[in-house]
Amino acid sequence: MSSRNSRPLNTFELVEHFLTNALEIDIKKSNYNIIPNIVTTELNIDNFDEKQITFKSRSYRNLFHRSDRDRVNLQKRIVQELLTKQRLSSDDKITLGKGGAIPNARIQQDSQAYILIGLPASGKSTIANAIADKRGAVILDSDYAKRKLPEYNSLAFGATLVHEESTEIIFGSESKNGFKSLLEEVAEYKINIIIPKIGNNPVGIIELINTLKIYNYQIHLTLIELDRKKATLRALERFKKTRRYVPLGLIFDSYSNNPTITYYNLKREKQADISSFGILSTDVAPGEKPVLVELLNNNPSEIYK
Repeated sequence: MSSRNSRPLNTFELVEHFLTNALEIDIKKSNYNIIPNIVTTELNIDNFDEKQITFKSRSYRNLFHRSDRDRVNLQKRIVQELLTKQRLSSDDKITLGKGGAIPNARIQQDSQAYILIGLPASGKSTIANAIADKRGAVILDSDYAKRKLPEYNSLAFGATLVHEESTEIIFGSESKNGFKSLLEEVAEYKINIIIPKIGNNPVGIIELINTLKIYNYQIHLTLIELDRKKATLRALERFKKTRRYVPLGLIFDSYSNNPTITYYNLKREKQADISSFGILSTDVAPGEKPVLVELLNNNPSEIYK
């Protein structure tokens, strides 16, 4: 069973209460069909046995990539596609054989690492794309790898199923499994990188910083700031359009304002390791550019100055 650290949304009554009271949505005027869709997805996630994830088990692996040997070959292929193919206009268009992490500009090899933290649906992907093209950086996003794994779209809990494997493809792990991660590949050539993260816990970002220091990267931290209610509403709208689901209670209850807290904790305690800081607010109307809130040193948020 999946562990839970946010409110359950696995009955119609619970979802109705959350949408009405937390998100202040008039469900009588909205598309009610979204409620059973949320419940079904949440139940699938709740009842999923985490021991069966593709990283550890063959149970749900695609027939053509089931053996460990075939799986390693698939992982190698995904790394090479991300390393050699240009980024597409939309992440949702990425599939095996189509789409990569290469910027739509000349790659720069300055050993610069740009970490973006913020809530799901806060606009990290759009901002990461803009910075990638401006700074010649490859985007290291486990969501890119997820979309190339064949199980991602095959089941309602596909994202959960391939989460750990996609993270290994991008960042590697202590247990070497016969291939070099995307981070290892780009670090060898000092290629600039962008890493979007939620930043829910400063410990995870500190671990990432320590890893990047091993590869001699200069590190920059940018907060993509958006209120938890608005981020949850945007995640709901994204689910309606794309069926890409992040548990709404997880955003609202667990992640909440933690990325902002993480940013200020790191700004206070890790200035020796982080070269620049910046804050961008995405609390703007659709189509409008983010608002620059804070800029310290050569932070990539300056492109919105």
